[in-house]
Amino acid sequence: MAFTIKLAEYSDMEQAVKVEVGTMGDYTYLQSAWHYYHTTPGKLVCALDGDYMLGIGRLSVLPDGSGWLECLRVLPQYQGQGAGKQIYSECLRLAEQYHCPSIAMYTSTQNRRSSGLAERFGLTLKGSHRGYVLNDLKGETFAKEPSAFVPANWQMACRLLLPLKEQYADYFSLNRTFYHVNRPNIQHFAARGFVFWEEKSGSVVVCGARFCHEAGLHIAAMGGDYNRCIDFAINLARALGVPKITCTICSSNSQVQRALRQRGFAAEKAELITKELVF
Repeated sequence: MAFTIKLAEYSDMEQAVKVEVGTMGDYTYLQSAWHYYHTTPGKLVCALDGDYMLGIGRLSVLPDGSGWLECLRVLPQYQGQGAGKQIYSECLRLAEQYHCPSIAMYTSTQNRRSSGLAERFGLTLKGSHRGYVLNDLKGETFAKEPSAFVPANWQMACRLLLPLKEQYADYFSLNRTFYHVNRPNIQHFAARGFVFWEEKSGSVVVCGARFCHEAGLHIAAMGGDYNRCIDFAINLARALGVPKITCTICSSNSQVQRALRQRGFAAEKAELITKELVF
């Protein structure tokens, strides 16, 4: 079945949010991210049956120029009829228009429909990842010792973070957006104030939120003394008044996973996978 494809305008928010709610239930973020999406490189693609919006998908262009496919939603009654394929095709066209060197996405190992659709368009398995969450920011998890972490400029951020590329399997994740570990992305993190370092311990932590800042603090990377990094993140989350801290890292990063578990972070049930197409 052929649907009409259009690029979302700012006024399309209400319809697009209805698609997300109808697809995802309580797990929604589009309304909170709407302004961010319309002020950063990329486009939200919409599929329509006449005037009725039934599917959406966002092609975001990350700081290193790579494409990131996210927020792909098709209403249940329209799934399996080709809307997802049309959204994918348009996102690939946009990636070419933006001269993206690659395009990637993530899904859970349980979501065979999403995984199969990505493979249909040439995206292949890049890596597996696990999310961890800390909901209790009080009690024993509270960092008692004041830290000496300060914001890192881009030169210091690159010096400290580029060597972590292999340990993190080439991905730092914020808001479940997977950024390749490279200089442009690290410079972006530093410019947004996400990179902090402590001279006396030689530690570095990347934490912040791409959007939905009120929902939680996301740790994208830690190096050096992990306990010092987690202490700082807890103090920062408490100062920001957010309810939780999350960290999504590659499944092979056993050192960081162990440190997170020891500090009370709980592993999420679903394993995540990234798939990528290099043009």
